Amino acid sequence: MKPTLFVLVPTPITDAILTSSSVPENDHAEWSKDKTYGDGDYCISKITHRIYKSAAANNVKHPPTDPASLTGTPVWWVDQGPTNKWAIFDNEVNTQTEQEKELTYTVQPGVFNAIYLAGLDADVVSVTAKDRPGGEVIFFLTDILEASKPDDYWEYFFGPFRPQRDYLVQGIDQYAKAELTVKLTRASGLVKCGVIAVGDLKPLGATQYGAKAKPRTNSRIKTDDFGKTSVKRRPGTKDFTASAWLKLSEANSVLLTLLDTMDVPCAWIGLDLPEYAGLRAFGLGSGEISYDHQQDCQLTVNIQGYI
Repeated sequence: MKPTLFVLVPTPITDAILTSSSVPENDHAEWSKDKTYGDGDYCISKITHRIYKSAAANNVKHPPTDPASLTGTPVWWVDQGPTNKWAIFDNEVNTQTEQEKELTYTVQPGVFNAIYLAGLDADVVSVTAKDRPGGEVIFFLTDILEASKPDDYWEYFFGPFRPQRDYLVQGIDQYAKAELTVKLTRASGLVKCGVIAVGDLKPLGATQYGAKAKPRTNSRIKTDDFGKTSVKRRPGTKDFTASAWLKLSEANSVLLTLLDTMDVPCAWIGLDLPEYAGLRAFGLGSGEISYDHQQDCQLTVNIQGYI
């Protein structure tokens, strides 16, 4: 099998698609039109699945789901980000859903053939796919999320456990009414996951040597008026670039895929082998196709990883 460059075109997860979860949506009480909120009070909306902070006193009958409440004059509410239950579907790796010992999500996304998990902090992953809700199991996998590869005896005996930060599952048979359950566990402590992406894993071409992974810092260095330097730390991310060969007959289809995924956060897989995990990122991709030969083309992609 040729080393292949992939993109996972995701299915947006909606209330209708998410059928169950072990994570409750109870970060705060849901907004009520009959309650008066003070400056600094919190609420959630189970329509948008986001948390809101009141920006004014005597805040009543101003729904946070109304855009005027967020941007008007005065501003009544400030969006604080997704609820814990839905953070896993907000397309940001570092806004993680967290829960003690176990996270379980069941979705019915229609036709799909792969899933990608990112922002992981767990010990074990289990994936179950059925041909329909309550139907026959068509795929099952359980795996230990261990990424440590000791280089010497000291690291083998004394090095810390290093969990895998992302995980790709592919080769799932496609059914129109398929049901998928993802379960993440650990013996104790918080289980965390930033992204569950479910969708169509599309091959883009045969990956060539010379691909590059580039860790990118989002921290800022500040120097005050007295010359004192400090670092404002923010989560880092990873970009990568890769080239792939494809047949001229495949070029139109690949180009359409690039157009369809522009400005859409996707999982990009430079090579689907564990040793090349550095060539995986969740983020925005751009690319170009060079028509240099009669029968073959060269694709170049640039992936900007999401925070």
